[in-house]
Amino acid sequence: MNEVKIKKINQVLADFFEKNKDVKRIPALDMMDCFVDAGIFKMDYDRRGLPIRNVLRELDDKNQLDLIPYVVVERKDKNRNWFFEPLK
Repeated sequence: MNEVKIKKINQVLADFFEKNKDVKRIPALDMMDCFVDAGIFKMDYDRRGLPIRNVLRELDDKNQLDLIPYVVVERKDKNRNWFFEPLK
């Protein structure tokens, strides 16, 4: 996984939660505009949130989700739902 991309994702999330202290949890797909604006992803696709979901799935498959400490995953039988929460 690209360390620079991970670092940028964490910075966007840190900035977002610093500015939006009332947000306790946000779906990962709702952060896509911020990630695109920061140049992390070129664009979002028809399937909203696909680029960030792909990153999170790859990290999850490699047991490296801890590289993005803001991430929370809800595991279902057939899929995973991704969220971000401020650090405790």
